[in-house]
Amino acid sequence: MAPEPPPFPSDAEPDEADTSPLVVEKKRVPPPLPNLRGSAAEVRSLERHVCPECGGKGEWDPAKRKLVCPYCGTVFDRVAPPPPPGSIEEHDLDAMLAQLGDKASSVRTTERKVQCTHCHAVLTRDASNVGKSCDFCGSPEMLDYEEIEAPVRPESLLPAIVSKEQAYHHLKHFLGSKWFAPGDLKRRNLVDRIHGIYLPYWTFDSAAECPWTADSGTYYYVTRTRRGPDGKTQTYQERKVRWRPASGHVSTWFDDILVAGSQGVDPTILSKLEPFPTKDLIPYETRYVSGWDVEQYQIPLLQAARTGFGVMEGMLREMCAREVPGDTYRNLRIQPDYSDKTFKHILCPIWILAYQYRGKTYHGAANAVTGQTYAKFPISPWKVALVVLLVLLAIGIFLLLAQR
Repeated sequence: MAPEPPPFPSDAEPDEADTSPLVVEKKRVPPPLPNLRGSAAEVRSLERHVCPECGGKGEWDPAKRKLVCPYCGTVFDRVAPPPPPGSIEEHDLDAMLAQLGDKASSVRTTERKVQCTHCHAVLTRDASNVGKSCDFCGSPEMLDYEEIEAPVRPESLLPAIVSKEQAYHHLKHFLGSKWFAPGDLKRRNLVDRIHGIYLPYWTFDSAAECPWTADSGTYYYVTRTRRGPDGKTQTYQERKVRWRPASGHVSTWFDDILVAGSQGVDPTILSKLEPFPTKDLIPYETRYVSGWDVEQYQIPLLQAARTGFGVMEGMLREMCAREVPGDTYRNLRIQPDYSDKTFKHILCPIWILAYQYRGKTYHGAANAVTGQTYAKFPISPWKVALVVLLVLLAIGIFLLLAQR
C-alpha cells in the first residue's frame, strides 16, 4: 500500500470528504512467475534400447546423459532413430473434458499383468505404477501383458539431470543444514535405498479477464486529547479510514500452472521439490524413462483442472488487491472469466530416498532436474530443551530489567 499521507485537519471528518467512486484503468498484468507447486498417464516402454555388447536393456543415466547397460556396464547412445522434431502440444481443455466424459473424473485402479521381455516372467502390478524392473532377472523393460486403456497419455517429459550419487549428497547436505536435527545425523551413512521415478503432472494455461470491485480505504488523522498518568492533558493523532467504492479490471495470462497427478508421494515432501522447469520439456521418448518407475496419474483431469483454476483464482485475487488504490481495502470481489484454456500431461523425475535413524525410517526426495531436496528428519530433544531454556532466560532478564 501507499505510504501514510500527511495528517488531515482535525475537523476533516468522513462525512465532509469526497466519497465518490474510484474507477481504476484496466491493467494488463504479466503472467505470474512459475513459483507454485504444483498430473500423467499410462506409459509403456515399447521401444527396446539394446546394449550393443550383450543385448541387455540399457537404463538412462542422468550423470552420463546416456544409456548404460546394467549387465556389462557399456555406455551407449540410443540406437533407434530419434523421434520427429516438433513443439510440445497444448490440448484444448474443454474439448478434452467433453470427449472423455466420465473418464475425465476417474482413474483405473485394478491390478494388471505385465511380462518381462528378457526372461518372459509374468508378474502382477498395481495399476498406479507402469514401469518397474523384473523381480526375477532385474531387467528394466516390462511390457503390458494385457492391453490397458489410458484416457490421457503423457506426450512430454523433463529428462533427469541429477544422478543418484548427487541425490545422496544433496540429502546429506540438507540434513546437515538442519540445526534441530541430531548432531550425528549428517555423519552417518544414511540412505537405505534410492530409486528414481517419473511422476505424473498436469499443466494448465489460460487467458483471464477479471473485473473487480472493493472498498478503497484512505487513512486520515483526527487530533484527540487524553489525560496522562501524571494527570496532565496530552494530545495525540487518532488514525481513521475514509472508505470509497472502487472498481477496476485485470487482464493476464497463466502459463504452466502445475498440478501433481500423484498420490504416492507425501504431499508435504513433493511441494518442497517444486517447481519443475517446464520450459525445458521435450517430447516423450522411451530412453529417458528406461530403468525408471513411471507412475500412472491418480488425480484425474477434471479434478486436477479444478485445482489448477483454483490456484489461478487465488493469484487473480492477489493481483486485483494490488490494484485497489489507497492505503487499505475491504470487501474485494472478483469475477474472473477464463478463455483459451489448455493443458498438457507431462512426466517429472524425482529420486525417492529412505534412511534409518535409531530404528526409525524417514523418507525424503530430490528433484532429479533441479536438485532441490527435502526429507523428514528426527528432532534432537537436547537442542529443543536448549532453545526453551534460552527463551526463558531472555524473558527473565527482560522482566528483571523492567522492574528496575
